[in-house]
Amino acid sequence: MKDDPHKVTETAQSPSIGKLLFEAVERWGPRIAMRRRREPLQWSVLTWTELGQQVRSVAAGLRSLGVEPGDRVALLSATRIEWSILDHAVLSIGAVTVPVYHSATGPQAAHVLRDSGASILVVETRALLERLQDHIADIDGLQRIVVIDVMDLRSLERGLLLDELMRDGRRYLREHGDDLSTLREAVKGSDLATIVYTSGTTGQPKGVRLTHGSLLAAVDAMDGMLDVGVDDTTVLCLPLSHIYARVAVFSALSHGFCIAYAQRVDRLGEVLQEVRPTFFFGVPRLYERIYHEVVKGFRDLPPLLQTVVRDGVNAARETRGLPTSEPRPAPRLALGRKLADRLRGQVANKAVFEPVREALGGRVRFCVSGGAPLNVDVARFFRVAGIEILEGYGLTETCGAGTVNSLAENRLGTVGRPLPGVRIRIAPDGEVLMRGRVVFAGYHGLDDETALVLDPEGWFHTGDVGRFDEAGYLIITDRKKDLIITSGAKNVAPQHVEAALRTSPYVADAMVFGDRRPFLVALLTLAPDELTRFAASLGLPTDDWTALLRDPRIQQLLDAEIERCNGRLARYERVKCYRVLQRSLSIEGGELTPTLKVRRDAIAARHQPLIDGMYAELPPA
Repeated sequence: MKDDPHKVTETAQSPSIGKLLFEAVERWGPRIAMRRRREPLQWSVLTWTELGQQVRSVAAGLRSLGVEPGDRVALLSATRIEWSILDHAVLSIGAVTVPVYHSATGPQAAHVLRDSGASILVVETRALLERLQDHIADIDGLQRIVVIDVMDLRSLERGLLLDELMRDGRRYLREHGDDLSTLREAVKGSDLATIVYTSGTTGQPKGVRLTHGSLLAAVDAMDGMLDVGVDDTTVLCLPLSHIYARVAVFSALSHGFCIAYAQRVDRLGEVLQEVRPTFFFGVPRLYERIYHEVVKGFRDLPPLLQTVVRDGVNAARETRGLPTSEPRPAPRLALGRKLADRLRGQVANKAVFEPVREALGGRVRFCVSGGAPLNVDVARFFRVAGIEILEGYGLTETCGAGTVNSLAENRLGTVGRPLPGVRIRIAPDGEVLMRGRVVFAGYHGLDDETALVLDPEGWFHTGDVGRFDEAGYLIITDRKKDLIITSGAKNVAPQHVEAALRTSPYVADAMVFGDRRPFLVALLTLAPDELTRFAASLGLPTDDWTALLRDPRIQQLLDAEIERCNGRLARYERVKCYRVLQRSLSIEGGELTPTLKVRRDAIAARHQPLIDGMYAELPPA
C-alpha cells in the first residue's frame, strides 16, 4: 500500500457507502476523481469536490421526486460517469440501486423492474428507451423515467432529463436546506444498498440483496491488496451493472485513485493510449485479445526473425522461472550463451513485449482479472512482458470479493488466498463454501432459493468446485453443475478444456460436451477477422463464409489448431471431434448471458442433433 497521510485505512468507520464518499470528498477535494472522454484526445475532469457537488444535486433531485430511504431506483446505462454519480446519489440518501444490464432485452428489463419494485428508472439513451417502452408501459409502480442523454421528452408523460433532475435538485437544496446529510447519517451498515440481478445462465435472474455493510466489507478486504494511491489512475470499461466494476469504483473512495471512464468499449485501445493508466481492472477476454494481437504480429515476422524472437522469449521465461516452449541447445561457452540471450531478448522485447505494454498504455504496473477463469498461458505471457495479472475470485453473492493474488505473492493458475475477513472451506464434494461480512443477505423475494445456498451457519454454497494448493491458494476447477463425468468415470472441468481451445487465435468461443459419453466433443465459433486474414493469404475468396469453412485448407488449419490445443490437455480431456457453428454466440440469440457467460444448456438443446452426430461419426474411445 502506498503511504498516504490522508488515508483512512478502516472503512468500518464509515457505516455506509454514502458516508465513505463524502469522507473521500473532504480528504481529496481538489484532486481529480474522475475523467470523461469527450472526443479523441479531449477529456473533461471531475475533482472530488465537484463529484460531491454533483452527487448532492442528483440526490436532492431524487428527493424532489419523492424518493425515500428504501425506495428502488433502477439504472440502465452503459459505463459512464453519470452511472457512478447516480449510484452514489441513490446510496447516499438510503435508497436502493437496481442495476439493469445495458444489453437486457425488453422482457428482461421489465422483469427486473417489476421484481425489484423500482419506482424510478434511469435510462441512458433514446434508443434504449424505445427498446423498453412497450414492455414497461403497464408497470404501475414505475413513477418516473429519467433520461441521461438530452432528447425531446414531450411525448413521454413520466419523462425527465438528468439535467432537469439536477436543476430541480439544486432548487430543492435551496428550499429545504441540508436534509441530505441527515439522511446519509441515518444509513446503517445493515441497510439494503443494492439489488443486483444475476445474469441467469439457467432460469430467471435472481435479485441478490447486498447491504452497505457487505459492500464496505469488500472494500475493506481489498484495502491491503491493492498497491495504489492518490497518484494512480485506472481505466474503467467493465459494465457497472456487474458488481466487479462497482466494487472497483467504491475502492476508489478508500484509495483516492482516479477513474477514467471508457464509455465505448470499441475505443478502449485509444483510451488506454491517451490515459496511460497505472493499473487496470479487466476480464480474461480482454487479456486474451491482447495476447492474440501480439501472436498475430509474431506470425507476420520473417521465419528467421521468428526463430530469434522465440529464443528470446524462452530466455526471458527461463529468467522468470517459467517453463519454455521448447528446449534450447546451450552454446559451448556460458559467456556466449549470455550474450546470445541478451541479443535475442532485446529483439523479443521489441517485437513482442513492448507491444503488450503499449497496448495497456505503457505505464501499467499490474492488472486485476475477475469474472471468469484466466488462462494460465496468457498470465505467463504477460508476466514475461513485465506485467503481473492478479487473478481473483468472487461472486455477486459475495460482493465480488473472496480471494485475490497479491503482487508480492502472485501464484499463476490460482485465484489467490482468501481476503481478510473471508473464510473459505471445501465441502466433501469439492464445492467451495464462503463465509464473512461480504456474503449477501439473500435473494430478493426468494426465501426457498436463499435457503438452498445459504446454510444456517452462514456458509454460502458457491456452486463452484475447487481446492487449495499446498500454500493455501485456491484453485477453481469449474461450476459444479457444469462438471462432465465421462462414461469412463473421468471428471472433466469443461472450462479448463474450453480455455485451452480459446488459445487458438482462430477460436472465438468453445463449448465442450461429453457427460456420460465416451469422449469429449466441441462446438466452436470462429474469429472471423483471423480466419479471413488466413484465407486471404492463401488467395481464397472470403465473401462466402459457408463455402470458406468447407474448404479443405481451412479444415486442415482448424484440425491442426485443435490438435495443438489438445496437446495442452490430459488424454481424457482431449476433444475428439468438433463442429463449427455458422454464427457467433449472442445475447439476443439466447446463447450468452448479459455478462457474456455461455448458456451451456440452451446451446446443447439447440444443437443436440449436431452433438449426437459427432458421437455417431466416431467409434467409442
